[in-house]
Amino acid sequence: MSVTLVGRNEKQGRRFPMWVERLLLISVIATLYLFHSDVASYFQSQGAPNWLTLIAEWCLLPITLLILSEMISRIVQTVHSD
Repeated sequence: MSVTLVGRNEKQGRRFPMWVERLLLISVIATLYLFHSDVASYFQSQGAPNWLTLIAEWCLLPITLLILSEMISRIVQTVHSD
């Protein structure tokens, strides 16, 4: 048992496997590298302007991948904390 700053007694939990989150982050970077040209070619084939293709390729794809990895990390944390 350990005492916190506000005086609560808390027991030490299991160690969280940080390698899972690191692996997810590396997979996000690899996915971005592998698929950014596919996203660009898809938007160009649909007749999108170049500025929209650039935003989709370098802004929307990374943000979407990071949100997805964060959701997976939170699911892992929830499962691991039980």
